[in-house]
Amino acid sequence: MTTITRELINPNFYHVTEDMDYATLCKRINKFKHLYLSKGLQKGDNISIGTLTGNTNMIAGHFAAWELGLIPFILNNKILSGNTDFYIRALKFIMKLQDDHFDPFIRFNIIHDFNKPIDPNNSGGLTRMDLKNGLYRKIIEAFPKSSVIMTMEEIAPMPGTDIQPWEVTPEDNCIQYNEDLAKVTKISQAWWPKLYSHEQILDGVEKYISTFTQDSVAISRPLHHDFCIYYYFLPTLMTASKIHDLNVMDYHHRNDEQQILEFMTDYVNKEIERLGIERILVPDNETFDYMQSRKTKPFTNEVIFNIEKKIVKTH
Repeated sequence: MTTITRELINPNFYHVTEDMDYATLCKRINKFKHLYLSKGLQKGDNISIGTLTGNTNMIAGHFAAWELGLIPFILNNKILSGNTDFYIRALKFIMKLQDDHFDPFIRFNIIHDFNKPIDPNNSGGLTRMDLKNGLYRKIIEAFPKSSVIMTMEEIAPMPGTDIQPWEVTPEDNCIQYNEDLAKVTKISQAWWPKLYSHEQILDGVEKYISTFTQDSVAISRPLHHDFCIYYYFLPTLMTASKIHDLNVMDYHHRNDEQQILEFMTDYVNKEIERLGIERILVPDNETFDYMQSRKTKPFTNEVIFNIEKKIVKTH
């Protein structure tokens, strides 16, 4: 396998949370491809898949992009903490800088589900756009006027048949990650994107996939880092047959959301036990330690926690 395509995914794939099998996921990938093409996206264009969890749209949206030679534009997870207004200004700055100096022919585009109600049953009209003081609305508004902005609802009427209008090679770029966004101290500071080819990402996968022998694995967050892709996301989809969407709330910067943090952490611990999850990714040691402190009893089975670049096994 020389490029990232659906053929990498375990054919026994089953997304437990959404009751979706491999064949249905492939149709979803096809729908995304048709939508991207209908909006005029071309090989080499950037695309951000804006969603808050490890759902099937997040999975299908990325694989559709990779099969078409689009370059997912990974929004650094640091944008979700700290000085939000500064990071939004930095995001606008790097888009303009890339347009002006890096490649003026590459457009920034996004498909998102931020317009979904926070609670479909009783949200009072509030959507995900309203979370974190309107952070996700600000992200959408940061994209240039030349951008194509799509919502997940638009994939529904698209054809479910595959389409492949051009060749994608191992040397083609497949990820743009903006690590330095978290390090920008001045909006005028020089910045360049960090790009990875299909070949580079798959070389990374080879280094880690041998440890993925578990059958029931949780995707605990959307793609937020280049390392996460080859260290966890792709190895999980290539090996596990039961995929769970289980969002882990990170421990940092949560003093004003303590009740939500406690509820979400307790919920995750209970779901790990109830669903028999064998492996899950958590963002850092502080989050792992907090999860352990909230447990009322050990897990029945051993659970592997991927924490940054290390693995911890615990009950």
